[in-house]
Amino acid sequence: MRTSGKAAVLAIAMLSALPALAQDATGEWRKSVYLYGMGVAIDGEAQIGPLSVPVDVSISDMFDALDFGAMAAYRIENGTWSFSADVTYMDLGFSETTQQRRASVSLDTDQLTIMGTVGRRVSPRLEALFSLAYFDLSTQLDVRVLQQQVSASRDVDWVDPLLGLNYRAPFGDKWNLDLRGDVGGFGVGSDLTLHGWVKLVHQNSESFSWYFGYRYIGYDYETGSGINYQRYDLAQHGPGIGVAWSF
Repeated sequence: MRTSGKAAVLAIAMLSALPALAQDATGEWRKSVYLYGMGVAIDGEAQIGPLSVPVDVSISDMFDALDFGAMAAYRIENGTWSFSADVTYMDLGFSETTQQRRASVSLDTDQLTIMGTVGRRVSPRLEALFSLAYFDLSTQLDVRVLQQQVSASRDVDWVDPLLGLNYRAPFGDKWNLDLRGDVGGFGVGSDLTLHGWVKLVHQNSESFSWYFGYRYIGYDYETGSGINYQRYDLAQHGPGIGVAWSF
């Protein structure tokens, strides 16, 4: 198992043990399951060894490039503490040809992101957050110029700590506006990771709600040297819609 993979296992084990630390918190535990989908645009730069390619995939391009995607989350909370896990998987492939049609670039990426978060309520509307985000990328990069083709394939994973805040503003009888922002990396895994979620939530009943909003995940990660050098300076962002069941 890779070193960062061991770190991910350790992080998940630590997060699973944290509810025991909050056993003295008051209030009944409420559990929620979330299923959601996103229209994602991706931009930035990916590099493997000497091969570098700018990435610019619009939301409309994404549906053509996406082979498979799945997104789900789970949250347990009471009046003081919250614990959540968010999982996103995308199988993405796209290609681009120059106007002269003498050069083409293709990039295939499998990306798994797992984010575990511990929240501590500091006011009725505001939570302080600590998260561990695990990223796993498998990348295939092909560059063709005239009749010459160069290919490179790499796997990489890492764990980032993040600090953040979540603010919930209720308005009306059934609506809430959720604002979340996280910053992390700090050189532990990536140099910098940014995460943001803006959600408008409609509470249909005590056990069912639906929401829509906009999410952003960006990271700047590099490792290795020479032909083993890898850098991913990528941002994924777009609108999303989902449903939640609580019990």
